Amino acid sequence: MANVLDAYSINFKGLKLGKHLFSFQLGRSFFSAFEEGEIHNGELVARVSLNKQSRLLEFSTHIEGMVEIACDRCLEQFNFPVEFDGKLIVKIDASQESDSDEIIYLSENDFEVNLAQYLYESIYLSMPIERYHGMNGTSASDCDSDMVSLLGSHGHENQEVDPRWDKLKSLTSN
Repeated sequence: MANVLDAYSINFKGLKLGKHLFSFQLGRSFFSAFEEGEIHNGELVARVSLNKQSRLLEFSTHIEGMVEIACDRCLEQFNFPVEFDGKLIVKIDASQESDSDEIIYLSENDFEVNLAQYLYESIYLSMPIERYHGMNGTSASDCDSDMVSLLGSHGHENQEVDPRWDKLKSLTSN
């Protein structure tokens, strides 16, 4: 069985110099290849423009669609809109310097570049740290009301305040 992520490779050796366009569908099979992630499903399209030069590949990427993630408030799965624009440089160089966030080095013997990890990380980096119903056009009323009320009831129940804090509170109220 071929690796699912092989579908996100671009064979650049056979391409002429200049611009080339590619489109990738990112769905359940794509996300299942990254077992450690919290995204297991989504419907996104990645449009990649490659400008091939003699020893340099310039990728411009636009990713747009929805991912299914857990709400940070009620833990229920919901569709979250994602949009990302980014650039990636691939240098073909025998010196093999270390990769950075935006520059990858390949040897002269390499003939393809796999964008799967780059696409995956770009999706994650385009999302905010906190994700919950009511963000980016999703409906806040979709939160699981039973879970929200359960969490709220456990918030401040029978908490005794240490009397030493009362002195500090009196200082800030003046």
